[in-house]
Amino acid sequence: MAFKKRRIFDLRQVQAAQQLAASSRTDPSKRSNPHSLKPIHRFRQFGEWFSDNMRNYCQTTSLHGFSYITRQDISRNERLFWLIVVILSIITSIVLVVVSWQWARQTPTVTVIESSHFPTWNIPFPAVTICNFNKISKLKAINLLQQMQVPAGVNRSELHSLFNLTLLPVDNMISNSSLQIYDRILKLNNITLTTLTSQLSPDCIDMISSCIWKGINTRCDSLFQRIETMEGQCCSFNYFGGVTNNFPEKIAYQVPKRPYRVTGCGYPTGLTVLLSPMASDYYGTFFSGYGFQLLLHDAYNFPDENSETKVVTSTRESFVRINPESTYATNDIRRMDLSLRNCLFGSEREMHGLKRYSFINCMFECRVFMILGLCGCIPPYVHNNGSFKVCDVLDANCMIQGKRLFSHALANLNLSLSIVRETSSFPCGCLPDCQSNHYVSESTMGRLDVSYFANRPGSSNDTDRILLHVFFSDLMSTRYRTDIFQNWLSALASFGGLLGLIMGFSIVTAFEFLYFLTFRPIFNYINRD
Repeated sequence: MAFKKRRIFDLRQVQAAQQLAASSRTDPSKRSNPHSLKPIHRFRQFGEWFSDNMRNYCQTTSLHGFSYITRQDISRNERLFWLIVVILSIITSIVLVVVSWQWARQTPTVTVIESSHFPTWNIPFPAVTICNFNKISKLKAINLLQQMQVPAGVNRSELHSLFNLTLLPVDNMISNSSLQIYDRILKLNNITLTTLTSQLSPDCIDMISSCIWKGINTRCDSLFQRIETMEGQCCSFNYFGGVTNNFPEKIAYQVPKRPYRVTGCGYPTGLTVLLSPMASDYYGTFFSGYGFQLLLHDAYNFPDENSETKVVTSTRESFVRINPESTYATNDIRRMDLSLRNCLFGSEREMHGLKRYSFINCMFECRVFMILGLCGCIPPYVHNNGSFKVCDVLDANCMIQGKRLFSHALANLNLSLSIVRETSSFPCGCLPDCQSNHYVSESTMGRLDVSYFANRPGSSNDTDRILLHVFFSDLMSTRYRTDIFQNWLSALASFGGLLGLIMGFSIVTAFEFLYFLTFRPIFNYINRD
């Protein structure tokens, strides 16, 4: 039937052409000249040609509702009704496709739970940083008091205040006259505030007397290194964030190049240490008890306030259970433009004094450079390659003022909360991590049975000791996957689903439309000749 209609359509065109040729022969003034046709007549011919092809397309296309527009067996009002329905469906389809595209642009990436049974042996063990409540060893302070010289006209009691200065940051400002006296004392003895802090801090080997790693007795000095933190000098296990390490040279070759991992769960498979707070050696502290701060963090992250923090006190046995969570990004994320994915991989940006990029390290570095701009020096607990001045005694008040920078999430914004909520940029240009490990922890403790150590070799009369266990609580963990919200295949499926649901659109129907506007007239012209 369609073939018959097309033949009738072609016959009418032939008859019209014959009548036009006959009239042009009888009346030369009516002979067609393509150059003499008026523009209005040309547009009229083009409109007739376009409407005829569209009418033919509507009668043959598989799109829903189009055939009703040109049917002659229904009333004009019905055809008008179907025309309105088709136009509304086209508009609705275009709007939904645009909305879907905008959603994909506004949310280019998505993070989903890939598995809740991801093996924990695929996740590195966290770094365990132990900081004594006591920042100054009493024995070291007494010995240094006897050795240090005092300038003329300065009371020797000023040395006690100078030692307390190593407990920075403090809350109260210090008078400039006192700072001048402290500076004179240090210059007379040819030492700096950083060196003084190192000489007064308790030693790791004295605080950690016994270490068991994965059920094997291990030398503590091969597991723990002394590092500089915002809490002072601490002892850290499994820390690989610094450019260099502080292990003794004779055992440095035994230190692994990558963070430790465990293949089991429960405290026999993790880290067990016997700690001594050395209560009799207390000299300077911010806490009223005896014990340690425990910082759990990623092995490549600087230990600061973002770390999981626990407190272990004397005469207690503490169990710290860790439930790790891992997030990774697909290769499609790595190939995305940085402005779309809004995250960084660990090797994509260099850090000052830190081995790998992370959001935590970036924020720490940003705050350090804010202090550098404020005081003209960097704090003593930051790695320095010699290109920056290290803050000394005379910069103490400036460092106290800079303490605010480390207690605010948006350190670069000193604005009202309503304005902070409206900011769309990341602070200091620090983008989140594309891949990261998070260590959620919980702890329980009980009274330590001191008699258990009474008859053991090398035991002492210290009754304030702490037994600490850090371990993974389960063999399985949760793994998250960061992926693109829509790739070309999912976008094609989404757009095709919307267009197919509303109009029955497909790739073939799109080709049909092009065919009736291009190839079909060409074939008709060739067949006519």
